[in-house]
Amino acid sequence: MPTAGAPALETEPVASCPVCGTRERTLLHDGLTDRVFGVAPGTWALQRCASCAGAYLDPRPAAAALPAIYASYYTHNAPEVEPQPTGTLMRVRRRLRNGYVDARYGLRLEPAWRAGALAFRLLAPQRAGADRMFRHLPLAGRMLDVGCGNGQFVAYAAAAGWRASGIDVDPAGVEAGRSAGLDLRVALLADVAAEEPGGYDAITLSHVIEHVPDPAALLRAARAALRPGGTIWLATPNLRSAGHEAYGRDWLHLDPPRHLVLFTPGSLRLALEQAGFRDVRAAPAVPEARLLFGLSQAVREGRRPEGAGAPVPRALALRAARADLRNLVRPDRAEEVVLLATA
Repeated sequence: MPTAGAPALETEPVASCPVCGTRERTLLHDGLTDRVFGVAPGTWALQRCASCAGAYLDPRPAAAALPAIYASYYTHNAPEVEPQPTGTLMRVRRRLRNGYVDARYGLRLEPAWRAGALAFRLLAPQRAGADRMFRHLPLAGRMLDVGCGNGQFVAYAAAAGWRASGIDVDPAGVEAGRSAGLDLRVALLADVAAEEPGGYDAITLSHVIEHVPDPAALLRAARAALRPGGTIWLATPNLRSAGHEAYGRDWLHLDPPRHLVLFTPGSLRLALEQAGFRDVRAAPAVPEARLLFGLSQAVREGRRPEGAGAPVPRALALRAARADLRNLVRPDRAEEVVLLATA
């Protein structure tokens, strides 16, 4: 729960949609509080744009207030090595996944079974999760992870053969990754684009754009930092997801006041096209509705959303299972939007 008696955060008004500039809007959720980390005082209102159907906080935290709302953020820890699986089924799954990843991305993960290369090609949900680890990217070149936190993905990308580096505005996260030997620094993407225009083959942003007050400017900077023909990869919470539909104001990914802008697949596609990107395409969805339903259930019950969250009522559990199956063919309703585009 939010810290009782904490001083109010400094805020600023938002007169128009940060994605498309439209002023017309409707109230989506009011009276929201910080129920994920419990560090931000106050209540928050989420407005839905009448044009692009995205949503944004108004008012939102001012720049001076941002350090306080990230005081206990998870990226302050060092990059984690995957825990060893417990149970026979989990160990078999890990070996098969490693076999697929080794064949697909040229790694040498152990223990691995070569049969995984075939098995995961036949099992769409498992393949989607494995490819999500490496962000559906080609396997060569210079890659920048924006909002890298402690550098967990930079470590994966470097192991896969990328010349991988990362930037973040959070000194604690960057220091955690640098202490593990990763190429990370505190910087803004706009500064990188000015220093090295066209310097990167790929730029990735995983659950970053929703934290940014001006997503349009962020995407323009990404376009400038990419070489012609380079690839941008983005993942962000999906406002059209089954989880938001089922849980509404209790949906984990609302996360006020850290999430300033929330996207639909259409509004994120629009933002990319307005920034000059082309060939926008969706990546296969990872089946994670059941996980997000559990975490959102914990939020609904006033608990800290950790691990698998709280037990979900049977009707909602069945709804999540159906959503995961549907999202294999209709990723526009998945819990996150994952898009790639070409500069």
